[in-house]
Parts: sequence; structure tokens; C-alpha cells
Amino acid sequence: MFNIFKKRTIFDLGVNDGSDTAFYLEKGFRVVAVEANPILAEAVRLRFCNEIQAGTLVLLNVGIWHDNRTLPFYINQANDHWSSFDPEYGCRNGTPFTVVDVPCMTIVQLLESYGLPYYMKIDIEGADKVVLGQMQKTQWRPKYISVEEYGVVAIDDLRSLGYKKFAIVSQRDKTVKIAPKIPLEGRGFFLNRQFNGTVSGVFGREIQDKWLAYDDARMHFIRSVRREDYTWVGPDYEWFDIHAKF
Repeated sequence: MFNIFKKRTIFDLGVNDGSDTAFYLEKGFRVVAVEANPILAEAVRLRFCNEIQAGTLVLLNVGIWHDNRTLPFYINQANDHWSSFDPEYGCRNGTPFTVVDVPCMTIVQLLESYGLPYYMKIDIEGADKVVLGQMQKTQWRPKYISVEEYGVVAIDDLRSLGYKKFAIVSQRDKTVKIAPKIPLEGRGFFLNRQFNGTVSGVFGREIQDKWLAYDDARMHFIRSVRREDYTWVGPDYEWFDIHAKF
């Protein structure tokens, strides 16, 4: 396993409107940003044209998949956060959608091209598990990583990659989860940023939720988020990210 990681680099997989990317850049990190939706990718390209020109942001309009191929991507017109290569995500609840063809690369190719990041945020509707599955075949391990939950198996998959501690972070209301006054990540000044339900929020050492060992994290998840059979037991209209570290 590689124990050398690029302290200043973050992979933002699932950029959407670029709010997370903006936070990472303001914290002083270099960002490799991946967004499959060509409409959103172009908007992000215009928003961060200076950062792209300066080399602090690399923006890729591609998908992350099992292999190199071009796949139909379902752009949900009711909620662009639901857009996905998986029609069950992109066309959910009978909402309107359009389909475009998007080229894909593997997470291994991304790591080989841009190096091992300090933190990897994965929020790519239905493909989070694809990324973790591919990483099983490599030695690449970011020090910190997060995925949108896809059942308790997400914790199992992270553990199988060698991660030891887990934080289960609610996503709908993060207004009280601001970066600490004395920063623990990035530049040495306070960013007075409140987070809403459309962004991932703080990461790494600034996570405020309790870090749990594997057995405790797994038990907490099946009691308060989803059971083993995928039945939802969490609060109504809530969703969760799982952060992991060594």
C-alpha cells in the first residue's frame, strides 16, 4: 500500500454546480474535478476559468465507470443531483429526463494520471460502489475518503480497502457543521461557510461527527440509517455520506 499521498490535492467526483470544489480551492487545495453532466461541466468551466488557467483546478467532463466506453447518461430535469448512468437514479419517480452520450474512464486511470489525493469525495449517483470496487484491485488509498451511502455494504467495502474509522454524516441540514475557527485542513485561516443539503461540507480532520471503529459504525448504521435488507430506518427526507480514514 502506498503511504505517500499528495497533501494538496482533492478529487471531487461529482462536481455538480461546483460548490464543493469552491470550498476546497478556498482551503488552498488543488482540485481534480469530475462531472459527467456536460451542461453542469460547462457551467463549472466558466465559473472557474481563472483557476483552470492557473492550474489549481483540473476539470474533466467524463464519467467514472468499470472501463473505457461511452455510455448513455440520464440527465434528470427535475433534480440534476439525480442524474446518473443508472436509469433507476436518473429517471426516478417518473421525473422528466434527457439522455446524452458521455465518455467514461476508470478510477485507476484517474489516479495514474493525477496522483494519489489527500481526500477523495465520491458522489456520483449509483457509481460510488464502482469506484470502491475498482480500488480493490490497486494499492491507491487516499488518507480520507467519502461516499454517498448505498447500504451498510458501503462501510464493508471501505473496510476491505483498509480503512479503520468511519463517520456517518447526515446531509440534509449542515448549517451547524461549519469549519472550526482554528482550521485543521488547508490554509491557516477561518472560512465562515455554512453548508446546506446540496454540498458535502467539511472533510478530513474537520469532520465533527464521531469517528467510529468498524463494528460500532456498522451497528450504528443498521440501527439508524438502513437495515441489512436495505430498509430505510433513518429520519424522513434525510440522506447520509460515509467518511473513512486510516
